[in-house]
Amino acid sequence: MDQKKASTIGKVLTLLKHIRISPWYLLIPVALSLLAAAFEGAGMGLLIPLLNGFLQKNFSFITDTPLLAPIVRQLPASVLANDRLLFGIFLGGFVIIFICKNIFRFLAVVSVAYFSERTLHHLRKTLFTKYLSFGKLFFDRTNIGHHHTLLLEFSQQALRPLQSIDGFITSLFSLLVYLGVMFTISWRLTLTALPLFFILHFAIRTMILQIKGLSRSLALRGRELGKKSVEILSTIPLVKSSRTEAQEQHFYTRISDDKARLDFRVRALQGLVLPLQEIITLLVALAIFVGSLLWFGREQIASAPALVVYFYIVINSSSKFGTLSGFRGTLAATVGPLDEVLAIFDERGKYFVRGGTRKFIGLEQAIAFHHLTFSYLEGRDVLHDVSFEVAKGKMTAIVGPTGAGKSTLIHLLMRYYDCPAGSILIDGTDIREFSTDSYLQRVALVSQDTLLLHESLRNNITYGLGNVPETELLDVVERARLTEFVGSLPQGLDTPIGDRGVQLSGGEKQRVSIARALLKKAEILILDEATSSLDSQTEKLIQEAITEAVQGRTSIVIAHRLSTIRHADTIVALQEGRVAEQGTLDQLLAKKGVFHMLWEEQRF
Repeated sequence: MDQKKASTIGKVLTLLKHIRISPWYLLIPVALSLLAAAFEGAGMGLLIPLLNGFLQKNFSFITDTPLLAPIVRQLPASVLANDRLLFGIFLGGFVIIFICKNIFRFLAVVSVAYFSERTLHHLRKTLFTKYLSFGKLFFDRTNIGHHHTLLLEFSQQALRPLQSIDGFITSLFSLLVYLGVMFTISWRLTLTALPLFFILHFAIRTMILQIKGLSRSLALRGRELGKKSVEILSTIPLVKSSRTEAQEQHFYTRISDDKARLDFRVRALQGLVLPLQEIITLLVALAIFVGSLLWFGREQIASAPALVVYFYIVINSSSKFGTLSGFRGTLAATVGPLDEVLAIFDERGKYFVRGGTRKFIGLEQAIAFHHLTFSYLEGRDVLHDVSFEVAKGKMTAIVGPTGAGKSTLIHLLMRYYDCPAGSILIDGTDIREFSTDSYLQRVALVSQDTLLLHESLRNNITYGLGNVPETELLDVVERARLTEFVGSLPQGLDTPIGDRGVQLSGGEKQRVSIARALLKKAEILILDEATSSLDSQTEKLIQEAITEAVQGRTSIVIAHRLSTIRHADTIVALQEGRVAEQGTLDQLLAKKGVFHMLWEEQRF
């Protein structure tokens, strides 16, 4: 079913199915609400003879009351003859029924609260798991601010119907019980009162449709607000250097104003439901009362206490109907966020990179790129028919101008993006046949874009590696030339390094990344501009550590500084996404082609 056309209840049930929460759990609050409604009806039914007996000071009519007679006749004759005692019994019964009604209603509210909170927890957990399963291309094409808003705000709004369903259930059952009591008191008057609810229904329907339309617009503005917030706060240096604070403040204020305006309209419409239904109730109840007196005559309607109870029920019924209408308003306001959340469960456009079932036990011969063609956007190839091999235990360098496709090759090897079938082979086996876990356990990456967490230095170095012996950790710290730096920190390895490692210099960040790769002890080492952020002295030290690390390992090195790949066994030169040439350093210099041109430019 098209999710845009499905009912809101149907969408909520679909969402529950996605997070594997059975809606049958709602039977518990349903049963409790039904019991509360039954006790409420019993209390209303008992109130009429209680008032009649109190006003008449005589309860002898009780033995002729249809529903109470079978119960009352079980009492001793001495009790039946004592009006005061009967009054006490009925009053006590009414109090007990009233207490029981509220106990069951409280239990219904608690059970719904527990169910809705657990469901919200499962939804957020499932959404986060879904996000982690999406390919990198999905995040390249979407905004992280929207996903932040969806996880924290839209997820809760999408489940708002569950959070208020206890009021809906209780009101629905109470209405049914009220209707039964009203028919018992006077079926004629009840038939006259029924139009009240149709009037309320059509009066509120228009507002519900408006709220539903506003909900989708509100979700859109919420998405834009989250996008702008994360986007600007994550690029503060750019904003500061460009002096665009006032401009960004203007954009943010405009979006926030639009959202606040829509929020106000939705809340105003939702707030209008209760006053409108109370005014309509008062006018219609008055019309019913006057009309019924003129039409039927007072004697044909009911006794005075029954009439009082009847109109109390009419007013109360209107309130319950208002709760039902309010729930419809909640459903309407949920449409926008609910659609956004359900879109995450739609697997189209998520660019999954699925691993195979075969376990990767290690490289035996070579990694081969076989007529690899790849594009991020349809019709715009980044790599064109790329073919070359990376021999086991050798260093293969990939060079070329910016935009030649070097980093794309690395991203495909790291399985950030899915490659065409048969285009990357490991010992003759398609890389897609290996399970992602077993493959990446044997691959380490040192990237020019060092990714660090707002954690301690220790946790950043050991990230993803579990418990690491202290001796091994200190060893890689020394090999990555971090010992002196760690010694200068107030808490050593346990010092927090700030959001994305903001408290570290570029060279320090790079050395942390190198330490992480060395600690992993992977047999395939990928170095993507590993020394790009280092000064000449630090670069020399790190180059020594890298030279040591690549010994006996298969290494793939991308470098702008061609002097760092003098000892590469094979150099592959890329140009405009194609392999222009490949060979040893001496061979490529002798050819005086693309590599020779790059070499001469850097030497100059």
